[in-house]
Amino acid sequence: MEDILLAISVSFVAFVSTSIDNLFLLVTLSLHPKYGAARVRAGYLLAVVVMLAISIVLAQSAQLIPTDYIPYMGLIPLGIGLYELYQLVTGGTNSGAGPTDDIAAGSGSIWAIALIMLVHSWDSIGVLAPLLADTKTGLVTWMGFTVMIAAALLIGLAQWSVSYPRIRQFLAKAAPKILPFLLIGVGLYILTNTPTDITMG
Repeated sequence: MEDILLAISVSFVAFVSTSIDNLFLLVTLSLHPKYGAARVRAGYLLAVVVMLAISIVLAQSAQLIPTDYIPYMGLIPLGIGLYELYQLVTGGTNSGAGPTDDIAAGSGSIWAIALIMLVHSWDSIGVLAPLLADTKTGLVTWMGFTVMIAAALLIGLAQWSVSYPRIRQFLAKAAPKILPFLLIGVGLYILTNTPTDITMG
């Protein structure tokens, strides 16, 4: 039971910590007349299912690697976290299209929303795939359910925060400062020998 609770906790933190940008997109798209809240919710959940499927496939591929080497996949989220910390310290910003550019490129359909969200989920895949690869097979289902529940909670938070500009401003300021440390923590978790690891049994 402790293994299940640990797997649920880690997967929840891993997904939420890499989905803050999607939270802002959920808020932005929900307010955009071209989309609407219902389409945004459906499109985001579709994107999460695809993202989770990709992560599981990559994790299963990683199972071909000798188990002694699997923990080193924790270097991926650790590296992302260190990069985000570097960006935070130096005041750097991510390049590329922002939410406004994505909205302009979308067609307003559920599939367009899903594609927008999936493009912004590369970091979630980069963190979840190593985490799933390093986890006992029996716990993967629990982690998958946890990710879907976390996605539903993000949708609820996005819908709730639409009415509270101060909350949106707080999230925008706090998220970049918290994200690096959460990712570094997940990376170290994978690198260390824990009860959820496949190497433990």
